[in-house]
Amino acid sequence: MFRKKSTIRPQVIKTSQNFESFEAMILQEEVKFTFAEVVKAVDDFHEKYCIGKGGFGKVYKAELQSGQVVAVKRLNTDDSNDVPAINLQSFQNEIQTLTTIRHRNVIRLYGFSTRKGCIFLLYEYLERGSLGKALYGVEGVTELGWPTRVKIVQGLAHALSYLHHDCSPPIVHRDVTVNNVLLEQDFEPRLSDFGTAKLLSIDSSNWTNIVGTLGYMAPELAYIMQVTDKCDVYSFGVVALEVMMGRHPRDMLESQLLESSTSMKGNADLLLKDVLDQRLEPPANELAKAVVLVMSIALACIRTRPGLRPTMHFVSQNLSAQSLPCLPEPFGMLTINKLLALQN
Repeated sequence: MFRKKSTIRPQVIKTSQNFESFEAMILQEEVKFTFAEVVKAVDDFHEKYCIGKGGFGKVYKAELQSGQVVAVKRLNTDDSNDVPAINLQSFQNEIQTLTTIRHRNVIRLYGFSTRKGCIFLLYEYLERGSLGKALYGVEGVTELGWPTRVKIVQGLAHALSYLHHDCSPPIVHRDVTVNNVLLEQDFEPRLSDFGTAKLLSIDSSNWTNIVGTLGYMAPELAYIMQVTDKCDVYSFGVVALEVMMGRHPRDMLESQLLESSTSMKGNADLLLKDVLDQRLEPPANELAKAVVLVMSIALACIRTRPGLRPTMHFVSQNLSAQSLPCLPEPFGMLTINKLLALQN
């Protein structure tokens, strides 16, 4: 998966050589468990402890003897006996950067370890699981009301703004989806898997340039294989729309691409109330203003041209404004085209 197809086979680092020297994890100081305890807790990564699978590998739930619960992501490799010849020092430096991140809406990465040619990332565990699971499950109706959905979008915006504008160097997530946003007990969102794609493509001469998930990737990636913060902005817009609509905004994204402009003529006559998640009653009063603000900003984020998209700092600030802008007309009469005009 990670090895480029070429006539020259890239070098590999055998487990018995350099790679095994990275057995010890780079951990945050306050973490007291060892990797050996984690392996024991999941019975050497038995399938019964697997709680999720994705493009990068499997995730396991490890309940340690101390009572602490951690999530372990086991990264896929081409061969269980070797790994692509990445710059392990660069990988270590990236992990050290990510373990210093401190933000309410970004999940904590405890560190990493290697074993038998595999790479393991250790994160804090959140019981509610992913936003995607909540959105499309029973919770989507019973607990994910409009205030909660607005809160989730706000938290995600804060997380990305922090990564883009408050970290040095800036961190581009590269894979913002509903499945990479986890929820605390009170539905406060925590962005997870940040930097994983970057970690897996440090040396582009040997590693495939993995840049995200279909349906969430910015359109420019089809012809420019360069990930920027505006790619994250686009993905954020898709997730924000999905949260408010209760479904993936596929038709809206396709219409935007076909029109290839800042307005979506095909959606001009669509009423906002008909686009929102029909499982919920339409929002009213101040809540209606909040929903309109989220939707208008989300639509600005999915503009085809990266330069026309706002920054995450702008998005975060606007979503946190103390006073909400008045609606240009009654909520029931607002169209998608009118929302697009609000951010021009």
